[in-house]
Amino acid sequence: MRSKTAFLVFLWAFSLGGFSGPAHAVGTRELASGLVLLKGESPQGPEPARLAGLLDKALDSYESMRDYRAVFYKREKSGSGLGETEKIFLKFEKPFKVFMKWLNTDKKGLQVVYGRGENRGRLAVHKPGLGVGLLPVIYLDPGSPWIRKGSASYNIEDVGIGTFLFDFTKAVLRGFREEKLHIVSHGTVREGTFLGEKVEVTFVNTEKSAFYFAYRIITLFDSETGLPVKFELFDWKNELIGVYVYENLKLNTGLDDPAFKKEISQHLHRVFRKSSPHYPSRHTVLSGPRSASLARHACLPAGR
Repeated sequence: MRSKTAFLVFLWAFSLGGFSGPAHAVGTRELASGLVLLKGESPQGPEPARLAGLLDKALDSYESMRDYRAVFYKREKSGSGLGETEKIFLKFEKPFKVFMKWLNTDKKGLQVVYGRGENRGRLAVHKPGLGVGLLPVIYLDPGSPWIRKGSASYNIEDVGIGTFLFDFTKAVLRGFREEKLHIVSHGTVREGTFLGEKVEVTFVNTEKSAFYFAYRIITLFDSETGLPVKFELFDWKNELIGVYVYENLKLNTGLDDPAFKKEISQHLHRVFRKSSPHYPSRHTVLSGPRSASLARHACLPAGR
């Protein structure tokens, strides 16, 4: 039975090119078909099947939604320890458009909109007082050094529940195929405002690569939505490198959601609503020394 399962895993992984490529390159259907294999017999007993069920439910939930909003908390490794917790109002619209507004730290008031394939891949940025009010929105390159400062791995496309869910599922499937997966289920737990299933996954005998983005991951799956709403990442020294939490998660609230409209500036709301390959004339695209100066003034983000 085990040899047959291993052969099926090999065929499935081969058909997906060994799980390589960006998170969005593999769809929920392909991932769900791979999870079927975890539901068979395993030396770890029922743990792989239980995790597969949680991931299946999360993928179904994510597939069925159009958008969501949440208060996003993130705390990441900075220097020798963890930095301060950032509190961010986050709105996400599929396939990939995100609005973030920082609610604390020196970035407080900063607003960013990013849409995959829109605005030439640039961030639309607004902050009260930026450019002495003359530039309500500026467009900035996500790869600019002063945006990435403090986190060499920063990528705007890391943002969101979906990116984590897809990357985590792909890592689990690869770990299962390579027999490098150790799963501990903590059952149903209550943590703060959350009630859900907590699972701890360790990718033993691995190293950081395109396939494994953490050595150990502790994930809390929300009992109501089935989605991962809290995850803690540990590096290969088994040291905590990041904590990510999505509180007050609401699905399918739409563009006219009062909470969203309350947080986003009218200038960025127009950017968020409109998918245009050209920059509106009232917005300004900056580059060179002046953009760097304005970006420093805006305290642009440097997070995962």
